[in-house]
Amino acid sequence: METKKPSLKRTIVNGAILLALIGLTFYIIFRNGDGFSLASLGEFIRKIHWPFLVGAFLCMILNIGFKGLSIRTLSKALGYHKGLRRNYTYASADIYFSAITPSATGGQPASAYYMVKDGIPISHTTAILSVNLLMYTASLMALALITFILRPNLFLNIDSWIVKVCIIVGLLVQLLFLSVYVMIMVSEKIVIRIATWLVKLASLVRIVKNKEEYIGRIDASVHRFKASISLLSHNKKAMVESFVFNFIERFIYISIGVCVFYGALYNIPELAGVKINVIDIYALQAYCWFGAYCIPLPGAVGASEAIFNNVFSMVISNVVLLDSTMVITRGINFYISFIFAGIVTLVHHIRVHFLTKQPVEEKQSTDEKQES
Repeated sequence: METKKPSLKRTIVNGAILLALIGLTFYIIFRNGDGFSLASLGEFIRKIHWPFLVGAFLCMILNIGFKGLSIRTLSKALGYHKGLRRNYTYASADIYFSAITPSATGGQPASAYYMVKDGIPISHTTAILSVNLLMYTASLMALALITFILRPNLFLNIDSWIVKVCIIVGLLVQLLFLSVYVMIMVSEKIVIRIATWLVKLASLVRIVKNKEEYIGRIDASVHRFKASISLLSHNKKAMVESFVFNFIERFIYISIGVCVFYGALYNIPELAGVKINVIDIYALQAYCWFGAYCIPLPGAVGASEAIFNNVFSMVISNVVLLDSTMVITRGINFYISFIFAGIVTLVHHIRVHFLTKQPVEEKQSTDEKQES
């Protein structure tokens, strides 16, 4: 896993692309002629029951915290006893850089960088983050299974076939990842054989130019993941705890939107007639989240907002209230969340690079020698 210092130039470029997507998204939202405006949004915020709004922000903070607890549990299993603040920072770096990079590709390398800086050898860092990713994907699929079992009718009632396809494709992609992870744990040779065959097939139709290079990368990645799993597979308790923390993290993330919805339902007369229970709202929020996994844009900006509006139009008929609920929900669970995570990461970055008395690189080098 790459542990290079996050590139300032790349971060600025990714941030500029994200800002452009955000600007375009909100331009479309405010210019669609349905009466939604900054004034109506302000009125919505004024009316929303504030304890629920506080609860939404608390869920945002706890969401990062439970990701950090999962990393901490796996780190302790390998003998690294970092404090809650450090693990909160690793989780924040993951969330921030995932938000500003396509398909969330920058999150793990950023976490790995700060973990290695704190003296965790790269091989163990890779193991911790690989297993955490495995448990994250497993918890996502568990939540999807529960959602479809409890509320399949809500999925069927979504009136857009495009949104339904996004939800199914998003989940199938995650299921594919989980299946590959499990197959590697059972037999990495089978995975390499299948991947090699696919690369050769892609080479025949000229999708892949340098097949040997791709096969080499796949071989290295598979063996690295297998080695990472082997380091922690003996500690079943840590892996179960990691799964539980990841599941709670996802549940709390969905709870942000639930808090916003019930805060609005509590005080806004136009929503007083909405008859829906809490399980329905959790299911609708979950379907919105599943659909976003189909979109390879940073934070699925634009697509997530459209999916939310389509799904929640089943229970909120007033377009202005629907847009307001969407903006506040997305504002907290994505926009404010990644800004908050970025501030936490920046503070830690300054501490590591400018305020640490003992060079961290020297400590890391010593740890790597002891490991070898």
